[in-house]
Amino acid sequence: MAIVTAQYQVAFEGNRLDLVAGVNLYNYDFTELPNRDIKIYKLARRSKSIITSSEFTQKNIPVYMDVCSGGRQETEGTVTYLKSLVQAQNGTMTVLEGGDEVQYIATLNEFNIVWNGNNAYCSLTFLASDPIGFLTTPETLFSIIGITTAYASATFNVDGSATAEARIDVTLSSVTGGTGKEVTIYNARTNQGITIAGNFNSGDIISIDSRELTITVNGVNKDFTGLFPTFSPGVQQVAYTDSFTARTVDITATNNTRLL
Repeated sequence: MAIVTAQYQVAFEGNRLDLVAGVNLYNYDFTELPNRDIKIYKLARRSKSIITSSEFTQKNIPVYMDVCSGGRQETEGTVTYLKSLVQAQNGTMTVLEGGDEVQYIATLNEFNIVWNGNNAYCSLTFLASDPIGFLTTPETLFSIIGITTAYASATFNVDGSATAEARIDVTLSSVTGGTGKEVTIYNARTNQGITIAGNFNSGDIISIDSRELTITVNGVNKDFTGLFPTFSPGVQQVAYTDSFTARTVDITATNNTRLL
């Protein structure tokens, strides 16, 4: 028997709202761009301004459903149950987009009901505090294996519609002359990246997480200089440098594709 996949799927804190008995979840909209905080600076003695920063702040995600569980009392009970499922603050919300599960961090902001006899037409509005959704399944963004030179780079493609905040793992398979040296990973198109200084040995693993803003060496937090490398959608380039005498290095980056 073929498995039928619902056209509209919404889960909140692991509870599938579209699978609740008596619920017909018939629409939602998460394609609107998030609200944006734009700061404009007026240029002195000139009739123009420049935008100094623009950041996405929050996003509304409306969900529409028709609830009917038989009689009025049964439907009221289902509505009450639905309310109990969506009360978490900063809960994990998962929707279906193009066959992929997209996740947001959201809080219920409105739960409006219009009754028509035994039917309750409900419109729920969730406020996504993290306004950029991401695919729940990570993918390899790029991989550079067997680096033996002090400089290496790779060109790759970033899917989605928002900046990639990747986790980059640098494995130092072998190192000669690693005492008091530096390792740098950066976006070769913008030169934004980080430098880690210290004593490096064969077998060390450097992990750079640009989403969680953490850097570790062998699982221990490590100080650094610079900015976490991020990559815009489209064709991008990453670069690696070190100051070792000799090395064999593998670099792999994973990313959850992000969607505005």
